[in-house]
Amino acid sequence: MSAGTSRPSVRPVAARVRGALPWLLRWLVCAAAVALISAPLALERAVEQASFEDRLGTLPVEVRLAHNGHTTLDTGLLGKVYLSRTSSGGLGAELRSTGPPIADGTLASYVSPAFVRANTRFVDDPDGVAAAYGAELRHQVLSTTVRLTLATGAVGGALLVVLWHRTSRRSRRARWVVVGAVVVLGAGASVSLAMSQFRSWEGTQPIGRSYALPHHDDISFSSPQTREIAEQIQPFIVKNTARIRERATRYEQTAATSLDDELDAGADSIAPRDGEVVVLAEADPQGSSVATAVRRDLYAALQDHLPEGSLVLRTIAGDVSSNGTVAEAGFVSGEASASPGIPVVAAKGDHDTDVTVDQLQEAGVAVPDTEIVEAGGLRVASARDPAFKALFGGLVVNDTGTTEADIGAALRSSVDGEDPTAAYDVVLHQPRAVAGYLGVDLGDVKASATSLTTPVDDGIADLPPGIVTYGHLHDPAGPWVVWNTDTDDVTWTVITQLGTAGGVEENPTFNRFSTPVSTPLKALSVQLQYVDASSGMQTGLVPITVATDGTVTIGDRVDLGLP
Repeated sequence: MSAGTSRPSVRPVAARVRGALPWLLRWLVCAAAVALISAPLALERAVEQASFEDRLGTLPVEVRLAHNGHTTLDTGLLGKVYLSRTSSGGLGAELRSTGPPIADGTLASYVSPAFVRANTRFVDDPDGVAAAYGAELRHQVLSTTVRLTLATGAVGGALLVVLWHRTSRRSRRARWVVVGAVVVLGAGASVSLAMSQFRSWEGTQPIGRSYALPHHDDISFSSPQTREIAEQIQPFIVKNTARIRERATRYEQTAATSLDDELDAGADSIAPRDGEVVVLAEADPQGSSVATAVRRDLYAALQDHLPEGSLVLRTIAGDVSSNGTVAEAGFVSGEASASPGIPVVAAKGDHDTDVTVDQLQEAGVAVPDTEIVEAGGLRVASARDPAFKALFGGLVVNDTGTTEADIGAALRSSVDGEDPTAAYDVVLHQPRAVAGYLGVDLGDVKASATSLTTPVDDGIADLPPGIVTYGHLHDPAGPWVVWNTDTDDVTWTVITQLGTAGGVEENPTFNRFSTPVSTPLKALSVQLQYVDASSGMQTGLVPITVATDGTVTIGDRVDLGLP
């Protein structure tokens, strides 16, 4: 560059920003205006599009909104059932059957007495189902409306800014007139189009002729044949529901009285020793509201009888729900809050779904995904079961390409990568996942790890010390202690198979199955796990069971590891 040539001036960044600010402000104002204009259309589209798939008992359904003064269950084969119940905004739901029951898997299942009995039990709380479905649909409508209005506002705002710029030769007043006219006309068009689309939406169409159930004017059917079937089974449903509730109430009362007697007789025997904390360990509550009510009383009583602050953690080894559905939101919330003030960590089981995981997390429960979390001062490691098993076992789905053994092995890699010498509370659902984590067949563990308090060479390679609990089988077994003796610092790993905290039958049929509102078919069980607070290793356990007649038994303490 020659001495006589001046250097081109570089516009300061601050000046560029100041120059862009007016355009940014115009765009924000225009975007907000367009978003407001498009809101009616966005809301209408969101209402039409809101839908999800779920299961009512064994019946797969698709759930959508409707605005015809009714909530409708379209069974397909047996016609439609209408319930004169809507939200304050007049919106109801349409539940459309998407296939035969996920059980025997045939259309004949629809009319079998066992099918009717199963599904009336599982849908015992229609208000709870309605609340869960309403919350899911409301969430979808709001999120879709916001997403559409933001997208429309961003694009439309940019177009309005361009329009403003192209009218720059006109006076400011003329430009505002043009933009104002666009906004007013757009708002009118948006409202008119939204109303037109809403009126033409199939969800607003009248239900047509219906046949009311005698003495229940709010319930009607699309055909007289369906009404006749309902009239025949209604007395059975009413009688059966009353019987189930009476038995459940009697069971809960018996359990409460028996628990008080047990604690009065042996409260001192369950107190932790010096330096110990207590973990409440359970598995497979599996949707039993009755069992949850009993355990809620149990956990409150334990907090009253044990030293303050000694109950530091509650773990659930999978299968919180029975069916992994949106409709079970109320149960999952109740299960999560059954032990107030105690952190809860749960493993996803094969009766749980991603829906269940979301419900648990919304309720404050940690559901680790092949990771380690800190809870109650302990390291807790867990992984989510990759499979889903339908209510009566008619369908097992695993489209992840990952097996239970794979997730166990992956969790072991995470633990080894963190600190293989530290103690962990490992919570998994299925035995195959545990075998993957241990790197050894559980049969070998059960055969070799029988010395509970004396170190031995059990022939099993050293494991990360601590606790490994699992469920799935609905029967308690163990504990087994693997001694880690390959170094001078002897540690141990306690492996325990937990029973069912819901008292749930693990091999249900249409003639024998557990439901949310019926008394347990098996003894429900939980375990008090005593853990040395400084090392994180388990030093003992006490089993607690509630028999099918409501009798509570607090077992003797079993010492584990070294004192």
